[in-house]
Amino acid sequence: MAELIFLDLEWNTTFYRSKSGERLPFHELIEVAAMKVEQATGAMLDSFHSYIHPRASRKIESRTYRLLPYEREELRALLADAPRFLDLGPAFLRWCGPDPVFVEWGNNDVEVLLDNFAFHRLSFDEGWKCEYFDLQYMYQKLIEESLGCQPSLEKAVTELGIETDLDFHSAWNDTYYTIMVYQAMLDRFEDLTMFHRPPKHKGVPPLWELDLGSYDARWTCKNRREVEHPLCPLCQEPLLMGRWVRTTSTEQVVRCKCREHRRLYLAVTVEKDGAQWAGKAAIYKEAGPIAERYRKTVRKLQENARRKAQNKAAV
Repeated sequence: MAELIFLDLEWNTTFYRSKSGERLPFHELIEVAAMKVEQATGAMLDSFHSYIHPRASRKIESRTYRLLPYEREELRALLADAPRFLDLGPAFLRWCGPDPVFVEWGNNDVEVLLDNFAFHRLSFDEGWKCEYFDLQYMYQKLIEESLGCQPSLEKAVTELGIETDLDFHSAWNDTYYTIMVYQAMLDRFEDLTMFHRPPKHKGVPPLWELDLGSYDARWTCKNRREVEHPLCPLCQEPLLMGRWVRTTSTEQVVRCKCREHRRLYLAVTVEKDGAQWAGKAAIYKEAGPIAERYRKTVRKLQENARRKAQNKAAV
């Protein structure tokens, strides 16, 4: 791994309807910046930068304007003259090469990049694969020696004494700052090697689990018969299902009932598999954190529904 590609993206969050009519969020890219860096020295070798003309939504959300260091008219002009992702995506892949190794601050950018390829139905060359590292996690482990509150890029840059003469939350500037943090870490640790965030602890093992395969859309795996008509793993009797609840962006949970074994939880989780989504299903008796996320989300949905009803009654 002699060459790393430092990557930072900016996006505008919009919503679209799936084939089943479900309203889903989509982080549409509006800026991409990447720099090729020599792993051993941190020296910058090449760069790629472009704004992207949005297609999924013509409206830029207020939150996007608040985050980015541009005036509204300035950003609109930059996006109006920019290429669409259908043109930029393939060009960016060619620049990256067949086996890119990305470095990002956090763990969202590569996933959002792959989401945009899937949304625009752009395919990858056969054999294309990528690997990516979270420099934020490495910074927490090596510099802060704590995995508590995740530090912002600005906080890390300030703590390391790096000059901050560029605005943050611009993809180009944040890519540059991430490289500066990497170079500072190289100076501190002679044998700095890249390492991944360990997988999350799974907790209590499920009573039953199944690999659902890979699909083009995130939640298509829920159409499998084993998910639509689940059986109790203990007695093989059909389960009575409640309402599906999305607890995270990659997890949906439904509370089920077995006449003999009472309450069970069916969880479907998905993760990126190249340009597709790989799904897994599992049924738990003692669901632990999964059940807690489910209950917390249900309470929030109920509170929102009550608030809407009160506002409607007050009108």
